[in-house]
Amino acid sequence: MISTDAWNSIFTSLCPTPDHMDFVSLSNYTARTATWGQGPPLVILPGIAGGFELLGPVIRELSKSFKVYSYQYQGEDNFFSVRNSISFSDFEQDLDELLEFWNLEKPNLFGASFGGALALKYTLSHPYRLGSVITQGTGSKFERGMIQRLAALILSYYQLPDTNPLVNQFFRLFLGGKTFSNEQIDAIARVCWSTDQAVIRSRLRILKHFNLSNCRRKIAVPSLFLKGQKDILLSQENFAQLQDVSTQSEMHILGGLGHLAFMQSPELIAKIISDFVFNTVENSDVQSQINKSA
Repeated sequence: MISTDAWNSIFTSLCPTPDHMDFVSLSNYTARTATWGQGPPLVILPGIAGGFELLGPVIRELSKSFKVYSYQYQGEDNFFSVRNSISFSDFEQDLDELLEFWNLEKPNLFGASFGGALALKYTLSHPYRLGSVITQGTGSKFERGMIQRLAALILSYYQLPDTNPLVNQFFRLFLGGKTFSNEQIDAIARVCWSTDQAVIRSRLRILKHFNLSNCRRKIAVPSLFLKGQKDILLSQENFAQLQDVSTQSEMHILGGLGHLAFMQSPELIAKIISDFVFNTVENSDVQSQINKSA
């Protein structure tokens, strides 16, 4: 167990203090929402565990160029709210209701890992709702590999303390190497395990059905797909198949980074996203206006 002082020295305010917070009553639950910064709207969808706090480093960087919106999924603050029958469609409904609450017109959507899968599903279901879609650590389908099966087994039967050295080796693998110290790995694990394991299991069950390999629809908005070179949860083949899902996409391999690339190099992730939005997306909007005028 590391002290509060040690935590602060490792990650000084892991997640920046929001400029504004709300509790929004949705059809499925009451969502805790937060916003940071000013600029074009960018909605961030967290991964399978840790909530938006885990994306704090990249939120800090992105809020320098965007008005960043995020929220906690159903079950993040209250695991009793999760129903056994919850599906991706429930997550899509939650997101849709929040976009209405925020009164956002064609925002940019960025999802990490599980959040990337949700972003892709939502974009396909709502083709004219977004300005662009961005994912990191997401492929065209869930890969039933050894790491996933082992993680699911452990989550199903064992209580995992956030200071367990063996368990925290998984996070070293997710990071793709020894980028962080043991204390930092412990800190990352503590944020992840703040999500109840029953909630993580529920999301894993949903993710197992994620498969866009044979999807006949195409994402029509500009798409940016990012993958850490050392991401053990996402094969190159699975990642490359995302090109078949979108009509206009950019693909980036992030050298030396793992599944939690948004924590390893938030400045790089933020720069790639900013360049993409302010160049590709704005040029697309200009061309659209030209086409309408013609």
